[in-house]
Amino acid sequence: MRAAAVAGYFYPKGKDELEELLDKCFREGKKHATESSAQAGIAPHAGYVYSGAAAAATCLSMEGLKDAETVAVFGPNHSGTGSLVSLSAEDWDTPLGIMKNDREFGEAMRNAAQFVDLDEQAHMSEHSIEVQLPFIRKVNPEAKIVPVCMMDQGLEAAKDSAEAVLAAEKETGRKIAVIASSDFSHYLPPEEAKERDEAALSFITGMDEGEFSKRVKEKDWSICGPGPILAAMHYSAAKGCREGKLLWWTNSGMSSGDTERVVGYASIVFPLG
Repeated sequence: MRAAAVAGYFYPKGKDELEELLDKCFREGKKHATESSAQAGIAPHAGYVYSGAAAAATCLSMEGLKDAETVAVFGPNHSGTGSLVSLSAEDWDTPLGIMKNDREFGEAMRNAAQFVDLDEQAHMSEHSIEVQLPFIRKVNPEAKIVPVCMMDQGLEAAKDSAEAVLAAEKETGRKIAVIASSDFSHYLPPEEAKERDEAALSFITGMDEGEFSKRVKEKDWSICGPGPILAAMHYSAAKGCREGKLLWWTNSGMSSGDTERVVGYASIVFPLG
């Protein structure tokens, strides 16, 4: 069992308090949500008071999440520990209950992938995947999870990971959803954060994996999860998505009141064609 590492920090540790905050996030997120055929989406992973409503908007807008049997949750590796792409095979504890791991699906992914290893070390203290789980559970309480933590966030590792999901989906026959966990610009004035993020979002919604990956490096965009984003894009393109949909862009200053240096958050889904 992987114990909750950031309960009481990024989100409440108590079940009732967490339920109350989630309800608030979903009420606000619903204002920006839309019906879509998406099986994949991008959601932020900051503290819920800052980005919870944006994460809720993504989950509410993914039709594929509502009846998914398994959710592949891709998050960036902030700690620098573990393998280049680390799969967890443990069940994950949350204040709302245990999220079961689809080990069969994960094993099928590993068999199909060049980059994906089984490595629990990367997941021990990582928050980027954990904070998504209560939102997934609220939308689909029965879904199992496959957590994938990416230290290598390059294009090839992302494509390989997405292709592994597609291969495992075919092998197991599971109904799948994909969540890419990422925040956008970090600690910039809000005008600059918005300008940079709009540039990045144009490549994401335009489904241009190569240019997005290239510009992240060239422009030194401080997006923390380009690998998970690329994996979701590649998976969605293979499913027939031709254009991503931006639901909402917001920033930490909207809730904190600190508008000098903000973190950008984006809710994005990838409707199927």
